[in-house]
Amino acid sequence: MRAQPLSRAAIVAAARRIADTEGLAALTLRRVAAELDTGQASLYRHIADRRELLALLNEDLARAFPVPGPGPARERLIAQWLGAHRVMLDHPWAAQVINEPTSVTATSLPFAEAAIAAFLEAGLDEAAAAHAYRATWHLLIGQIVNDHPLGHPGFTVDPAIYPALTATRPHLSHLDFVAEFEWSLNQLLNGILGPE
Repeated sequence: MRAQPLSRAAIVAAARRIADTEGLAALTLRRVAAELDTGQASLYRHIADRRELLALLNEDLARAFPVPGPGPARERLIAQWLGAHRVMLDHPWAAQVINEPTSVTATSLPFAEAAIAAFLEAGLDEAAAAHAYRATWHLLIGQIVNDHPLGHPGFTVDPAIYPALTATRPHLSHLDFVAEFEWSLNQLLNGILGPE
């Protein structure tokens, strides 16, 4: 028997649990209904369809993205983007949901505002701040989506044909995603803002 009344919040929480543990492909209204010990028809009193469920999941995700408090602009940027990276690592489905054009949400505006304001405060003009925001966002999404660039296991690389790849392959397959993202983020910020 269901322990709590059915609500949009309960539906989103169940959807997040399913997506976290079973993947986005498993996230169907039937599966959410089973998780909540109710019938699928009951969900339609609170959400229209799976598309709306994904939009609500995206809103829930956006609320988890950090908006740093006061401090130097570069420190705020590092804290904010490392925090966003942590949220996305905790929810492997996040990049796919965020990239859906139909799941754009105003809930993400505080994150964008904080990041762009920090770029402006660091000395960029409006156009450069917009470019910097997009570049950092692309770095984040790209690192989350592609967790094995050229470090693909399962085949032999001939060192005579691919000497550079052979030499760097152990580093390309290194799996410390947090350290990798932090390094990349710092390099990107150094390129945009100048070295510290």
